[in-house]
Amino acid sequence: MMKKRLCFVVLCSFLFGFVLSGCTNATENATEQSSAQMEQEPVKTPEQIKAETINQILADMTIEEKVGQLLMMDFRKNADDTDMTVLSEDAAQQIADYHLGGVILFAENLDTMEQSQMLVNQMQAAADMELFIGIDEEGGMVSRLDKSQIPHVSIPNAAQMQGDIAQAKQAGADIGTVLSKIGVNVDFAPVADVYTNPENTVIGERAYGTDANTVADMATAFMQGLEAQGVKAVAKHFPGHGDTATDSHDGMAISNHDLTRLQDVEFVPFSRLVQEGIDFVMVGHITMPQVTDDGLPASLSSQAIALLRENIGFDGIVITDAMNMGAIVSYYPDGQAAVQAIQAGVDIVLMPADLEAAYLALLDAVGTGEISQTRLDESVRRILGVKYDCGMLLQYGV
Repeated sequence: MMKKRLCFVVLCSFLFGFVLSGCTNATENATEQSSAQMEQEPVKTPEQIKAETINQILADMTIEEKVGQLLMMDFRKNADDTDMTVLSEDAAQQIADYHLGGVILFAENLDTMEQSQMLVNQMQAAADMELFIGIDEEGGMVSRLDKSQIPHVSIPNAAQMQGDIAQAKQAGADIGTVLSKIGVNVDFAPVADVYTNPENTVIGERAYGTDANTVADMATAFMQGLEAQGVKAVAKHFPGHGDTATDSHDGMAISNHDLTRLQDVEFVPFSRLVQEGIDFVMVGHITMPQVTDDGLPASLSSQAIALLRENIGFDGIVITDAMNMGAIVSYYPDGQAAVQAIQAGVDIVLMPADLEAAYLALLDAVGTGEISQTRLDESVRRILGVKYDCGMLLQYGV
């Protein structure tokens, strides 16, 4: 543009001795037109830039890479049954070969702060896209940090907080501070279950209380404290594990309430957390015979996922509870369970009992059209969206 303007001025001066002012006016007009054109070009919003970036990444990904994003795996033990505090070659190869979207840490992975940071760095280096690094750190009876030598504040069981919102928020902040230093970016907490069944053995003191609104207040405060430290919270265990008489770790868990009761009690904390912008909800292996007619646990049920999406309005990442639990492995083959979960509307399959079987089954289902490209991209888009918000896609020029 500058060269064109210069030539125009020289030409005006040369022809018949025309005054330079005429050329200057022409140049000014051209400049004004150019500025007007620039003003007319719309400035892209952050959301537009995000969408374009994710669309480009999706377009460049292979089917294998997309399927890998749907899987989060644990690597607790080495081949000799020792704790995996340093990433083994085999685990690193699995992260790479299966293009994993995430890894969850357990007590077996954590010793010191320096060691834990190094392990996470090794995991990230093995991945072809930055990983979600998750952990179950609720505090109290479910604490991986308490079993390590990592300096941290010991958090009481949720029930012991007795509805103290400030304490719940501080607990989230204390946990988030340590996890972010380690390199963990997703915490499978808070527990959003309302504890209404004294016979329940799996939730108990892990719940913030027996009143739905108290649980909603406390879980939201915990989420706020946690996410202020850069760690994403996960609400669990939809549709509610606080009234089941059995433990889904061992077998099928049943919620025998109708939809009205669920909306009035069990769904209340999840609805509040969704309204407050939570990005992850964990769906449990809980059947709802009074609400769904497919006989499936919520983690494999399109009807249950539809309640979360449509009734509660959640459009973030739906992740299953661990797929190696009794409620799944006792009834469904590993590959079939992974496929059913994604077909139902789940975005991430957590801890399949057989990673290879789950990965190959998902690949095959996409290849045959059992899982459509649209369905696959829908989940990967959600996953990339949260990774983008976490600053995890910087290698793509974001």
